[in-house]
Amino acid sequence: MSNIPPNSSDSIGTNNRVETETDSGLSDSSPLWKYVTKLEKSGKGGGNISFKCNFCENIYKRLYYRVKCHLLKIQGGEIASCCRVIIIILSKMQKVMEKAKLKVKQSIPRQVPLPTTIGSYTVSVSSHYELGLPSFETKKRKGMSGPFENAFNIGAREQLDGEIARMFYTGGLSFHFARNAHYVQAFKTACSNSIPGYFPPGYNTLRTTFLQKEKSNIERLLKPIKVTWKKKGVSVCNDGWSDYQKKTLY
Repeated sequence: MSNIPPNSSDSIGTNNRVETETDSGLSDSSPLWKYVTKLEKSGKGGGNISFKCNFCENIYKRLYYRVKCHLLKIQGGEIASCCRVIIIILSKMQKVMEKAKLKVKQSIPRQVPLPTTIGSYTVSVSSHYELGLPSFETKKRKGMSGPFENAFNIGAREQLDGEIARMFYTGGLSFHFARNAHYVQAFKTACSNSIPGYFPPGYNTLRTTFLQKEKSNIERLLKPIKVTWKKKGVSVCNDGWSDYQKKTLY
């Protein structure tokens, strides 16, 4: 008979829990949180909150590394090993850790080759794409690239075409976007100018900084027209009788 406390093993998390596993930050990178109970901080001061081991019921300061050292009996973690974790439970927790590490490893984006072919070459150009596939290396066929390929840099052109096409497919972009004049001009500008280290605008700058700049620019261009409204008047036209909430416009 083992001396496992009633609130350990599979019953952990049902009693005396301050937070749920989802709220407590339980994830594939920290699966051992479910074997301890997080305690609420007392007072308004900062610092780490405490946790209580669900096996020995001792209370320690909260750091996931300390939780791991305590439960898995790892030396050098500046925390005592849990005396109530027997070999069977230790083996189970180690399997949980191995399974979590495998899930994290499998979630890392794999490199998928672009379908690029250059004359006598068959080149697999790596591109980040989230699929569970192994990475591919560049392969050569017999022969060397000729002067035509070198003169027009066909390899780089086909790689760029492949990246642009994949951008449309993975981003769910409408193919009509390829007819956008600014889309075409953007790549023309990039190809005709040397811009070392350039990186395109990100998610936040597109929706804040650049959006505000574009709005201010349009308002500045419309200002001469708005000035004439007081003298010539202005008419607001709409092609419907109600707005999107079915409310009348008049």
